[in-house]
Amino acid sequence: MTGANIPLLELRGITKRFPGVLALDQVSLALHAGEVHMLMGENGAGKSTLMKVLCSAYTADAGEIFSDGKPQAVRSAADATALGVAVIFQEYSLVPHLSIGQNIYLGREPLNRFGLVDHVRMHRDARAMLDRLSLDLDTRREVQGLGVAQQQMVEIAKALSQNARVLVLDEPTAALSDRETAKLFEVIAELKKQGVAMAYISHRMEEVFRLGDRVTVFA
Repeated sequence: MTGANIPLLELRGITKRFPGVLALDQVSLALHAGEVHMLMGENGAGKSTLMKVLCSAYTADAGEIFSDGKPQAVRSAADATALGVAVIFQEYSLVPHLSIGQNIYLGREPLNRFGLVDHVRMHRDARAMLDRLSLDLDTRREVQGLGVAQQQMVEIAKALSQNARVLVLDEPTAALSDRETAKLFEVIAELKKQGVAMAYISHRMEEVFRLGDRVTVFA
């Protein structure tokens, strides 16, 4: 495999068992820079389970994960983050009473020379993340005042602030209006230009034809 064809992230032969259930049986998946890889299949087919293995929410019983062609041990959320993996689940992890900027850098706040949170820098950096997504939102606005689509965008901005190279989107349009979905598609197109690899779980064929560069069907 040439350097240009090496995936940013690859899962090989992933097997995951639960009591009485074989959820994944030798599943392999490659995610390439600047591509949207659509994951399709019925509920319970293993799509979300595979992504949870990728982000270490589940531990695989067998198989390997490779980053830039090199085997990696993903045993914790920190390991997944270090590889540049971020997952946007349908239930967001934002803190409602905190601002957009505070949510983006929660637990990673920049500090000044006195060891205190540097709010000016934090909001400046948060603004830069939102600008990458062409989002005109006040970084000091509380998240609880945002709509579902705006919260989703904040989650994506948070992922980018962690240097995410691989973004997993779990049925991201499920709760969005047509207008909000169109905005999300614009953001996805911009992320493709920036070289982000995306795994996109969907049941909607129109999304596959509009967004997908590769498709994997789970049976």
